[in-house]
Amino acid sequence: MSDAQLRTEFNEWARAGKGESMERGHRPVGEQAIARMRVTPEARVLDVGCGSGWATRLLDEYAFNGRVTGIDISDEMVRLARESSRSCAHVAFEIASAEQLPFNDNEFTHAFSMESLYYYRNIPKALSEIHRVLKAGGLFVAVVDLYCESEATHQWIDTLKVPVELLSIDDYRSLFIDAGFVNIFDERLIDPTPIPENYTGSSFKSREDLVSYKETGSLMISGEAAR
Repeated sequence: MSDAQLRTEFNEWARAGKGESMERGHRPVGEQAIARMRVTPEARVLDVGCGSGWATRLLDEYAFNGRVTGIDISDEMVRLARESSRSCAHVAFEIASAEQLPFNDNEFTHAFSMESLYYYRNIPKALSEIHRVLKAGGLFVAVVDLYCESEATHQWIDTLKVPVELLSIDDYRSLFIDAGFVNIFDERLIDPTPIPENYTGSSFKSREDLVSYKETGSLMISGEAAR
């Protein structure tokens, strides 16, 4: 699928209000991941696949004397992010592909990706680009819900209108290593949000599937840029 096709689909998500629903769904785990990033006040942070910008704004609370830049393939998501971030003086958003980042080498101290890695057409290229724009020792942290070991999430593949990559934890570790990252670390993060007894949501076919997903946890994987 081309960038233009991805942009069209994610623009439709933005117009349908999915940016806000994704924030509600992802924030409990995203907050945990960001807290583990050790973002300093002077940090320069890249949020890859920023969507409506909630994580970018949260990162800005840590890097309050630095700079946080969010990128997304969807111009509608970027528009929403800009509108929602007007009070954030050190935040900027750009329309860009993770596979061709419009930034200089060594420009950032940290990078973050929430639920976007498996959408990339060329994950190795995207990881190489993220590695390129990080300074030596810079930290990249990614969170994904859809991965091989989380069987309950596999049902999403048939319902999504865009192709995705279903990879294992070992696959992600190998991709990080191939892109030049070192000190690779993975952890399962658990969403503490209570599950209603009469679950009727659309993300899973049944309450049992949602319980399984929660018990398995979201995959957080991180690595430091080597030179």
